[in-house]
Amino acid sequence: MTRQSVAILVSLFLLLSCEKERSGPQIAERVFQVKTIKIAQEEHPVEYRTSGFFEAAESLSLRPEVSGRVERVFMEEGSFVKKGDPLLKVEEEKYVSAYEEALWKIEKLRKELKRVEAVYSRRKKLFEKELISAEEFEEVSAQLSSLRAEIKSLEATLRRRKLDLERTLLKSPVDGVILKRYVSPGDYVTPQSVVYEILSTGGLRFVFYVPQEIAGVLKENLPVRIKVGEKMYNGRVSYVSPSADARRLFRVKATVEKARDLRPNMYGEVFFNYKKVRAYIVPEHALQLSDRESFLWVVRDSRAVRVPVEVLSHTGGSVAVVGNLENGDRVVVEGFMFLYEGAKVEER
Repeated sequence: MTRQSVAILVSLFLLLSCEKERSGPQIAERVFQVKTIKIAQEEHPVEYRTSGFFEAAESLSLRPEVSGRVERVFMEEGSFVKKGDPLLKVEEEKYVSAYEEALWKIEKLRKELKRVEAVYSRRKKLFEKELISAEEFEEVSAQLSSLRAEIKSLEATLRRRKLDLERTLLKSPVDGVILKRYVSPGDYVTPQSVVYEILSTGGLRFVFYVPQEIAGVLKENLPVRIKVGEKMYNGRVSYVSPSADARRLFRVKATVEKARDLRPNMYGEVFFNYKKVRAYIVPEHALQLSDRESFLWVVRDSRAVRVPVEVLSHTGGSVAVVGNLENGDRVVVEGFMFLYEGAKVEER
């Protein structure tokens, strides 16, 4: 080997040594510590939601059942009422007098009846012993029958008088809201007078529209939930239109339970389960969102894999999703902040 060749080899050795010193030790790949859960597919109900509005089941025109001057009105327009709440009082003086008169007459006749029954009992014994004539016995017998018939008639009259007295107080026949009050204290009313217009809320219905594929699975009494503001109400489907409208949508009505604070034409959202699918249930915080899609981080072969998913529903802190997932996949639920596709992970 020539002196020149040796010099070249020494130079190369020194150059490589310098490069090694400049590059320093090799940096190890970062390992992310994550917490995972194992998932398995299960049957899950799919929820449908849409908006709608409330309508009243019925509007009633209320009339008193007796005539007289209005003594007092209890409810104003816009007031909510329950079934049985007092609405209006008609002066009762003449009805009290009529009831007391009928009561006095019947008590008087009952005393007379006791006297005639005693006479009848004595004459019957005398007649059986042939101590009085048949005419005398028949006379008291006819008197007894007449008294009993008159008392029976008066008892019916007394019941009517009592009912008239009770009817001087007009009560609401339904749960509802007062739309209109037509009378004031001092006005004279008859059973033909409309005194209140009341909108029933006991049968309030929520109206909404659904496409054909949803209408086909809706059944009567299907439970629904209706959200108005921050409050949730329960109801049941009571009607599904047999035909679609011009928009090819089907009209649906749901009867609402305990809707005292709701009014017709209020808007809300309705939610109901209309079918079941096989899906994976994961904690809501494990779901990642980007501008284009929702996805989960899944650990496969100690590497982070980004798996796009479709969200079917949110329920109580969990989400039901479908996507390129398999039973036994381990979904990252903690430590996903700085993960990237293919990152090395270690489960803790």
